[in-house]
Amino acid sequence: MKFPSTVKVAAVPVPHIFEITNETSIAGRLPLSGFEGKMLNTLSDVLGFKYKFLYPSDGEIGDIDESGNWTGVMGLLQRKEADLGVSSLGMIQQRMQDVDFTNSYMTNKIQFLVEKPDALPAIWAFVYPFDTFLWIAVLITMVVIPIIFTYLLKFENSCITLFVHLFGLLLRQSPNMRQSSLKANFILSTWGIFALIISSSYSACLLSFLSIPLQSKPIRTFVDLAKAVEKGTHRCSMLHGVPMIFLLTNNKNENLIKLGEAVKANKWWYNIPDIMNPKLVVGRTAVIGIEINLQFLHGKLPPKTYDFSEDSLLSLKFGIAIRRGFCCRTALNTVISRMLSAGLIEKYQKDEWLKIRIAASKKFPVNKPTIHQLLIKDLYGIFVMLLTGYFLSFLVFLTEVYYFRIKV
Repeated sequence: MKFPSTVKVAAVPVPHIFEITNETSIAGRLPLSGFEGKMLNTLSDVLGFKYKFLYPSDGEIGDIDESGNWTGVMGLLQRKEADLGVSSLGMIQQRMQDVDFTNSYMTNKIQFLVEKPDALPAIWAFVYPFDTFLWIAVLITMVVIPIIFTYLLKFENSCITLFVHLFGLLLRQSPNMRQSSLKANFILSTWGIFALIISSSYSACLLSFLSIPLQSKPIRTFVDLAKAVEKGTHRCSMLHGVPMIFLLTNNKNENLIKLGEAVKANKWWYNIPDIMNPKLVVGRTAVIGIEINLQFLHGKLPPKTYDFSEDSLLSLKFGIAIRRGFCCRTALNTVISRMLSAGLIEKYQKDEWLKIRIAASKKFPVNKPTIHQLLIKDLYGIFVMLLTGYFLSFLVFLTEVYYFRIKV
């Protein structure tokens, strides 16, 4: 069957995905950009058809309304007002029940993009080298070992004296405590090895934390994001007018269900024109979307300030949607298969990525890394601890003076 000379294409312009240079819908060839726009141009050249664009009145890709019908681009296809539909249409079960699709030309995951956490305050830098459990283990060891040495192993020194000397070894002070028995000296040497490893590890880690500020725990998974939203530290935004929210509200994980309910209750939506807007992710807002859209958005943001999620809600295949009864699905599949084999679609995507990187390099020039000296703010916590110790010592001194004066 001969391919139609004119094809009605339903589309919503998406930056770098499908862009129409002239927004006026007219019959014939319109200047297109974006990797899907270039793909449609290639299909038009090979199959010899012209296209007429139909823009949905609601400006959405399409979701199921209360009456069970599709809105947006999907609605135009369902009502057979359009022949083809583009704008990154995922091949999900709900859509495939009402429209057909060409062979898949892309596979993408649904992830989220979120700003990296702030650096931890430098005042507590001296406690960052060890985690909480290791600090507790060291403190317990410092208390228990002198008691064991004094009462069980019959050391010649008192428990307080042993504690001071063992603590001094942790601070790399020279040992000045001698024991008459070989057994006692051997046991002390084992503590010396322990103190050497602990103190050396602490010093090495502390220097690295002072040189490179340590960041708070990042949000890496959807469960982490759900917990952050529940605590009120973050927001979560999703594309309006697509059935993506059902991936959360119908999930088996209770945390993700709560996340979906929070998005619906607070109406944390963004529209298609804002998909590539860098302002979308400011203010501790995580953006859930298609992987390639988030990658393009990430390219417009300051380098090394945002992260992608490590997991995904779903892995989707994408194709061109076709109304039921359209004659030439096989012809479209043949050309798409050839384009994939030739690497054209991947090239079109890289072309868009290159545009973004060139624009970003002008907006965010790469600065050479500079070596900074340690500042007083980097060691602020140590000085606070030192002054606190001096203050407490002074209080003890005044207490002793007062006590002995009363006693006399």
